[in-house]
Amino acid sequence: MAIKSMFRTTLRVILLALIQAGTANKAGAAADLYTGLTLIDPVKETRTAKSYILVKDGRIAATGVGAPPASLKPDRVIDLAGRYALPGFVDAHAHITGAPPEFKVVDGQVSVTMTSDDKLTQHSGRIALAFGVTTVRNPGGDPEANARYDRMIATGQWLGPEAVHAGSVIEPPPFGGASFTYPRTEAQWQAEGARQAKLGMRYFKLYVDLSEEELATGIRVAHQHGLKAIAHLNKVSWTRAAELGIDGLEHALPTSPDLLEPEQRTQYLAELGPDSKFFYRWFERVDYDGPLMRRLVDLLARKRVVTNMTFLVNDLVYNIDDPNRAFPDLEMVRRYSYPGTVEIAIKQLQASNTGWTPGDYERARAVMPKVLKLGAILHQAGVPMMIGTDGAGGGPYYARELGLHQKAGIPAWAILRMATSGATDLLGMGNRTGRIEPGLEADVVFLTADPVADVTNAAKVYGVLNNGRLHLFADLTEDSQ
Repeated sequence: MAIKSMFRTTLRVILLALIQAGTANKAGAAADLYTGLTLIDPVKETRTAKSYILVKDGRIAATGVGAPPASLKPDRVIDLAGRYALPGFVDAHAHITGAPPEFKVVDGQVSVTMTSDDKLTQHSGRIALAFGVTTVRNPGGDPEANARYDRMIATGQWLGPEAVHAGSVIEPPPFGGASFTYPRTEAQWQAEGARQAKLGMRYFKLYVDLSEEELATGIRVAHQHGLKAIAHLNKVSWTRAAELGIDGLEHALPTSPDLLEPEQRTQYLAELGPDSKFFYRWFERVDYDGPLMRRLVDLLARKRVVTNMTFLVNDLVYNIDDPNRAFPDLEMVRRYSYPGTVEIAIKQLQASNTGWTPGDYERARAVMPKVLKLGAILHQAGVPMMIGTDGAGGGPYYARELGLHQKAGIPAWAILRMATSGATDLLGMGNRTGRIEPGLEADVVFLTADPVADVTNAAKVYGVLNNGRLHLFADLTEDSQ
């Protein structure tokens, strides 16, 4: 078995070397012609068999159907018969430089920190790329680590998707360390905004325990420094955040009591405690047809507030009493995750649900259709939506998140747009990536199964073009198997 494995590995190395010969110093310097594939265009909602893509100098040089014209004169021809090609995926909530939280007690006070680790970051980048993710939006982390990631990717020292980042998350103690900060004065707010902007951050992340006044300040300071303000909120309502000018909202958890109709709000507050049961209790009480939620949805659509459901978060929390139910593909998740991180995640998720009874889990699982319905309502109303995992980037989670969007009733073509061109447009880079069109960057994922027939086929990656360079799934994940 070992000899066979070495033989297969050698063949892959030789194949990739032949494909990429001469490109060591400049990605895609040669003209590569990919033929025989089915080209999927989420914008036009078309599947075109027997297509070809010509890649030159890291960009799409030409596309077409049938026999490629002799005038193309490629340096190499790669036969991809039976494969499906679509734009590289975007994971819009990927902590690419993140690490598991660390809990410490110092002088009797609990502190929560997240320290970036280069080995973990490099693993995350490779796995994200392996699963077809060529762009990520990192919604918060150490800005120094984020800037380092960008440098290492730009110089080719690390492999991974292009990233746009939020810096240190704005949140009161016990959260601290380089990944969190908590300005208290105007001068501190301005200094933090300036620091993150100088380090190349694009977003300012505002978190759950901020007051309305602090949220307003954070939005204002972000905009003053050319950053977009995004938030994961709990106490402050999404409606109020939209009124204050928030640019984006994270997670299918708009759990503010202010979004519940008066009678339901009273009942919700009466049973609200210092635990995480609000994760499902809010959904038991919310009335999507009531005036408060109708006004919210209208406001989000009118003000073009970008939302990111990360249904995975709800799904994991509601099922973590049984890790095999929370992770139906647990062994595959372990295989492609950094060693030990899955076990840490399971322990921390279970700890976050301390005090939950079997009845709580039953109630939580019962509201999941209502959680998914929130995404369908926002989509039908025209609220801008991106797709993210709240993981390290891509991986097996990504296709699962797509599947949850489809389970919500969102059409496959719309989901594939959210995952590609729709996301790059919302990230401000749709003029250079997110579509398979001449002149754009050659960011393309090749699948072995049709994602229109089943969006979870997005996990069946053969290889990915990142800025014109082909990486085979088997090579990117070799150390993880």
